[in-house]
Amino acid sequence: MAYLIIILVMMGIISGLNIAFNPLYEWYVYIIATIIGVIVVIGIDGVVASRIRHMPEKYFDYHKKVFKTSKTEYKFYKLIGVKKWKEHVPELGMFTGFRKNKIANPKDPAYLSRYILEACYGIIIHLWSVPFSFLIMLLDIKMYSGNSNLWLTVLLPVAIINAILIVLPAFILKYNLPKLVRLYEISNKKGEQ
Repeated sequence: MAYLIIILVMMGIISGLNIAFNPLYEWYVYIIATIIGVIVVIGIDGVVASRIRHMPEKYFDYHKKVFKTSKTEYKFYKLIGVKKWKEHVPELGMFTGFRKNKIANPKDPAYLSRYILEACYGIIIHLWSVPFSFLIMLLDIKMYSGNSNLWLTVLLPVAIINAILIVLPAFILKYNLPKLVRLYEISNKKGEQ
């Protein structure tokens, strides 16, 4: 719910600022451009997620360096208060059939292994969605002739806001991953005994 409110408020701010200070177009053009920008960027995020979900699991092994959380990185996550606000970030595990908002079975190695795999997929999906978000700026066809600035005043802010909102789940997953790996390794050892 918090994300929806943020998105709607930011859409209002982007449209309002353009209506007030950017007299290039009629007022309704800015509202329409903002709505289209948001819809397209969400679509781009969906395409990125879908493409990455179809990649082989071998690329998402938690031993790979990209999934390691360094001490400095962990301190950063603590500094920005991940633990306090992570409950307000939507968890979209419903699309993959595996929810990651809480650990349902902390003693089952198979469950934890799947949880870790899903977290690794999620990290890559969210990180790759950030640069692809900025493709929406190409929607402003008139910018190539120098007759429009929608790419700068509407689409760039939409892309930046999307990038911020889309990277937060990656921060949460990277923050939680070391704990998950520890739980998995402990449960695996108990299973071997």
